[in-house]
Amino acid sequence: MTRMNAFRSAALTAALALAACSGSDSGSRAVSRLPDARLPTLAGIAGPSLASCPTDKCLTVLVAPWCGVCRAEAPSLVALRHYLDAHGVSSRIVVGLSSDAGAIRSFAAVFGSDALLDEGGALSSRATPLMLVSDREGRILKVVEGFPSRLGSPAELAQFLGLI
Repeated sequence: MTRMNAFRSAALTAALALAACSGSDSGSRAVSRLPDARLPTLAGIAGPSLASCPTDKCLTVLVAPWCGVCRAEAPSLVALRHYLDAHGVSSRIVVGLSSDAGAIRSFAAVFGSDALLDEGGALSSRATPLMLVSDREGRILKVVEGFPSRLGSPAELAQFLGLI
C-alpha cells in the first residue's frame, strides 16, 4: 500500500469510527467528514470520492457479507437506491468488513456494478449496516446504525434519513 493510500485508509477508518461512536442516530448535526477516498466498483473502475456528492445530500451505506441484517435488508436497500435515483439523490453501497474478497464481490453483485468494494479493509465500523447521510462536501449529517425495519417503504426510509 502506498503512503497516500495508507493515509486515506486511516482517515476513512477514523471518519467512520467517529460516525459510529456518535450513537445510533445523530440527527441533523454534522459528526465528521468523509475523506477523499476512492474505492473500486464491482465493475472494476475507480468509484467516486466519498468526500463529495453530486447532489445536495448523499447516502453511503456500509454492509458486510457476513451480516445477516445486511443480507435480509439488501432488497430494501436496492429499492431505496432506485427511489433515491428517481428523486435526484445520490447513493452508494460499500461492501467490506471481511477478509474474504470472494464473499465481498458476491454480495456486492446484489447491489449492482456500481457497488464499491472495500477488499483492503479501508473502512471499519462497529455496526452494520451503517448508513451515513452526507452533504456535497462530505460532511456527515446523520448516522444510523443498523436498519430501521419499522419503516415499510423506500419513501418512509428516505424521509427518516432526511434525504427527501
